[in-house]
Amino acid sequence: MDMTDTCYYRNPYQRDLTTTIRAIEKYAQRTAVVLDATICYPEGGGQPGDRGALNGITIVDTIKDDDDRILHLLSESPNLSVGDTVHVELDWKHRYDYMQQHTAQHLLSGTFHRLFDIGTVSVHLGHEDMSIELDTRDISDETIDALEEEVNRIIRLAVPVTARTVTQRESQDIPLRRSVKVDGDVRLVTIGQFDTIACGGVHVADTAELASVQYLRKETIRGNTKTFWLAGDRALRAIRRNRKVVDAAGTLLSMPPEGIPEGIEALQQQVSDTRHQAHAYRSQVVAMKMESLLTEAPLHEGIPVVMLDASSWTEDEFRSLPETFFSVSHIKLCAVRERADGKLGWMVALKGFDQENQCFSEIRVEALPLIDGKGGGKAPLWQGVGVNKEGKLPFLQSVRDIFTGGAHGQTI
Repeated sequence: MDMTDTCYYRNPYQRDLTTTIRAIEKYAQRTAVVLDATICYPEGGGQPGDRGALNGITIVDTIKDDDDRILHLLSESPNLSVGDTVHVELDWKHRYDYMQQHTAQHLLSGTFHRLFDIGTVSVHLGHEDMSIELDTRDISDETIDALEEEVNRIIRLAVPVTARTVTQRESQDIPLRRSVKVDGDVRLVTIGQFDTIACGGVHVADTAELASVQYLRKETIRGNTKTFWLAGDRALRAIRRNRKVVDAAGTLLSMPPEGIPEGIEALQQQVSDTRHQAHAYRSQVVAMKMESLLTEAPLHEGIPVVMLDASSWTEDEFRSLPETFFSVSHIKLCAVRERADGKLGWMVALKGFDQENQCFSEIRVEALPLIDGKGGGKAPLWQGVGVNKEGKLPFLQSVRDIFTGGAHGQTI
């Protein structure tokens, strides 16, 4: 079978093409078109497939099938036939972005190898950033800085990026960064004297088109170090975005860029102090409420019995309630609170008598099912959530009866 003419290799900058349809078929539930010639690069070597349009119909992806045919996957079925002449337009912004990222990855990997003898394990040209996994457990900040400086120096030199095809035998006499992994003829991509490697992707014409390469971050993976980068237009957009963020932060903090870290640290301390003060105030309010509840609570065998519907309390106040138990020597308390999510928070505190665990065991068996309640704890505090808030009043009544042996009490 004759192969599709790969115009993207002869001229990676060609943006449109008139050609004819060789085949139309289904692939992965999409219409796939094979052309006599194409400017659309098929996914491979870590570089995504091209997008664009065929007679105005969106090309959502370009791939190779198991027979090495180039398939143009369409967003809808065209009213076309084999042999028809069609016009192909490339999504140039998408293509050029990945040309920049791919060339930058070659330059980065080549410079890691050349300066520091660090090899590349794998690469990923993502939609947001580019990642390079390196065969080293860690990389110092000094190494990253030196690498980034050298790569951007090469970018400013406008070093030509070229591609050529050689035989397997010829490739053995060429100093490559990594051994050849394909059979037959080998396509080599070279960045001046700085890097040469087998590659089937499409690249920019010279390093100046990369504009800038920026390091983002690193992480450990499989005992290796994975680094993340931006290049080309992505890097320039990031510079503009970061400048706006820094300017906005400086304006909000009323300080120059170099003072922003110190300003944020001071702001964090203020927030921490404010939260501490708010917690202290909230604890004080809850303690006062508890004191009032204990004063009004009926006694059973000398122990205050507090039945509390705390639905009017804030969530933070309800959570602070257990803090008050430490200063109370004797108490039987059951508190509930209707939550914003429609569920019922419950809390039981038992302190100052011998049958605390037995008392809660009765509550678990007899009262909690009334609200479909789940949860647990240990003396003096048990708490959880019920999903049936309609059972709130029967639940409180049941707990009160367990607390008092059936004696009459009042829910506050």
